[in-house]
Amino acid sequence: MRTLKIIWYSLVAAFLLAGLLTGRREFFLLMFIMGFVSLYSLALNLWTVFSFSYTQKLDKEVCVKGGQTFLRVKIYNEKPFPFPFIRLEVRPVVRSKRQQFDFSLLPHSHVDFAVPLPCPYRGVFGVGMTSLTVNDSFGLVRTRFNMFRLPYYRQSELKVYPRLTELSVLPARRRDNKNFGNALLQDREHGESYSGLRKFRPGDAFKRVHRTASARRRELLVKTYEAPFETSVFIILDTAIGKQTEEDGLYLADLACECAAAIANYSLRAGHRVIFSCPAFDSVTAFESIRKFPRFYDILAELQFSEQCDFPQVSTDGTQAAYVISARAGEFAKAFSKADMSNIKLISVSVNKGTDTEQAGLPSGVWSVQISVGDDIAAVLGREAVQP
Repeated sequence: MRTLKIIWYSLVAAFLLAGLLTGRREFFLLMFIMGFVSLYSLALNLWTVFSFSYTQKLDKEVCVKGGQTFLRVKIYNEKPFPFPFIRLEVRPVVRSKRQQFDFSLLPHSHVDFAVPLPCPYRGVFGVGMTSLTVNDSFGLVRTRFNMFRLPYYRQSELKVYPRLTELSVLPARRRDNKNFGNALLQDREHGESYSGLRKFRPGDAFKRVHRTASARRRELLVKTYEAPFETSVFIILDTAIGKQTEEDGLYLADLACECAAAIANYSLRAGHRVIFSCPAFDSVTAFESIRKFPRFYDILAELQFSEQCDFPQVSTDGTQAAYVISARAGEFAKAFSKADMSNIKLISVSVNKGTDTEQAGLPSGVWSVQISVGDDIAAVLGREAVQP
C-alpha cells in the first residue's frame, strides 16, 4: 500500500511536469483525474470519521487501587465500502501506556475489543478512545483524527478508590481527663458529671449556688461540672506532594489517602467521630458514624493533589487525637510550632525510605512516624510513634 501511494503521487507530479513542458491537455487531464481520486478518498475518510459509529462501556465504573476492569469497545462500519486499515488508540489509567489496535472492516460489519484496564493509581480517570486513523479503500489517503473534536464524544469515567487497610490497633497520644486538671472545670449551668466547688463570681447563675456548702463555709460557692470527654478524631491531610515525577506524585498521593482511609475506618468503627480537613476544603467536614465512611471514601478517591499549596491551618483543641498526614515535615513545623502537641501524631509520607534526619526540626513534643511507598500500612500505623 505504501508503494502504491508513492507511485500514485509520483505520477501526479510527473503528469503536471509533463503538461507544463509540453502544453498538452492530456497530461493535465490525467493529473486532475488522479487528484480528484485522492480528494474523493480524503472525503470518504472524513465522512467515516464524522459519522463514526461506536460503543464503549466499562465493565465496572468503580475499582479499588490494584484491581482491574475492562473497557468494551465495539466499532461499526455502516458504509457500503470496506476499510482496509483502521488504527484505534485507547487511553488507559496509566497515560504513558496507551494501547493501539489495528483492524479492517468489511461493509456493514463490526469488530469488538475488550481492553484490560489495570488500576495502579487512585483517582478519577477518563478512559477510552483518543484517536482514530482511517485509510481509504484505495490506500491513497490516511487520515488521523482526534476523537475529542467530535461534539458528541465522551470518554468513560473510571473512579479508583484507595486501598482500605483495616487496622487492629492505632497507637496515638490521646487526651485524658485527668491530664487537664482545672482546665476541665467548666462554668456551665448543666453538666454530665459533678466535679467540685469554686467561689461565686459576678455573672454566675444563683441556681448553681451550692446552698449547703455555702452555709457551712459562710461564703457563696457554685457547682462546677467536668466537661464530657471528647471522642472526636481529627485527620488533617496535606495535599501538597512537592516536585515529584508524575508517577511518584501519584504513588505519594495514594499513600497519603490510604493512611487517611485506614485511620478514619478504624476510628469510626471504634465509635469516634472523625473530623477531616485538607487544603481543598474551606472548612472542616465531620463524619459521625461508620455509615458515613462511604462519603469519606468518595472524597479521598476524588481528591486532587498539587505540587504546592498552603498547609491546613486548623486547631486540634477539643479532639481526642489528631493525625497529620503530610510529605512536608518542614511545613508542619511552621504550621504547628505554637500549637498544643499533646494529642498530635505526624504521619510523614515519602516515596522512598527516609532517614531519621528528615524528622529534624519538628516541634518539641510531637510524635511522628514515617511511612514510604510499598510499606505495610497496618504495620507502620500500628507501631508506636517516636518523639524527636
